[in-house]
Amino acid sequence: MGKILKIILLFSIFITCVKEDLIPVGESGDQLIDTGIYEVDSSRSDQFCDFKVVEQTDNCWAATVKVFQDCHYDLLFTRYGNGWTGADATYSLLLPDGKIMWMFGDTFLGTVSAERTRGETPFIRNSIVLQDGDHLTTLFGGTSGNPRAFISPENVKNWYWPLDATIYNGKIQWLLGELGSSGSGGAWDFAYTGFDLAIMDPSTLLIESKQRKIESPEISYGSCLLEDDTYTYIYGIRTRGLSKTAHIARAPQGDLTNQWSFYDGTDWLNHPSDFVIANNISDQFSVIKSDGIFYLITHEPYFSRKIQIMQSEKAEGPYQNRRTIYCTPENTDQVFTYNSFVHPELSEHDELRISYNINSFNFNDLFTNVDLYRPKFIRIDDWK
Repeated sequence: MGKILKIILLFSIFITCVKEDLIPVGESGDQLIDTGIYEVDSSRSDQFCDFKVVEQTDNCWAATVKVFQDCHYDLLFTRYGNGWTGADATYSLLLPDGKIMWMFGDTFLGTVSAERTRGETPFIRNSIVLQDGDHLTTLFGGTSGNPRAFISPENVKNWYWPLDATIYNGKIQWLLGELGSSGSGGAWDFAYTGFDLAIMDPSTLLIESKQRKIESPEISYGSCLLEDDTYTYIYGIRTRGLSKTAHIARAPQGDLTNQWSFYDGTDWLNHPSDFVIANNISDQFSVIKSDGIFYLITHEPYFSRKIQIMQSEKAEGPYQNRRTIYCTPENTDQVFTYNSFVHPELSEHDELRISYNINSFNFNDLFTNVDLYRPKFIRIDDWK
């Protein structure tokens, strides 16, 4: 998510008007409905399809691991206009009514040409895409002619990037990283200023309240959440130079509004700890639990092709036995992939359903090829 911002800050984004129906959703007024562009059309060549086996050519991952292209979700997020056309982050949350709330960071809206290019297009800091079956609805603030982020901090100079979310007591609890100027000037002038928790009604997606959880953080708590027994664990990342380390907090009774505690290698404290539970971790990663074992899945940082997994007997680590379970085929000297994330709500038989983001170092490529700034999806079997 940060990489695209660093590029976009060098350019201006033009706003185009998209004619759609409007409904009141979220905190900021009218929201755009993404019309049913995924209705079955026999004339289209990109009908939804089944999983496709990925044959590896360079022995990048163990032969016992089976990988499939998730063709259905790849096509679901292959956009043809009327709302969301590309973004990163790609967090997801299963709602009580069975719908899925997808949470995205920096987002392009608008239309897409038949040649799969963007023209003038709105750009906002975050958005929600609501999935109901195979129908997607784009939600954001403002109006179609003047769109804004779905959710924004009180400081109008700052913005939110979405982090992970959970359901507690029938409400959505959504962690958000607030960013603003770091004072350095230029295109790299941004940094986290704090982390907030938004409480939302899952039936209306109205924001009921927000509270600050961490001020002036070094560690971006909220990279992923894990609900387990009497705690929800909150994982975060600290970046120092080229070092990216993972850290952990927890909230009792699974309620993120409760007081968090932070693991220091021995005890749980009432303040953030420098204790590292895993090294060389992406800004966005996943921790899941299967058969009593905790698994951490991460994209190897800094433009690597590798998606890797490690494991532990405890949520707080240590995470060991690191191995590669997939290598993304899209990477070139210009194109990079990053921030893979597991979506348990899509899994049916203990497989891993993973998204990863695809992007380009050349900003103009995002306009000439819409499919560069978006998530791609895979399924991994026999991953343990």
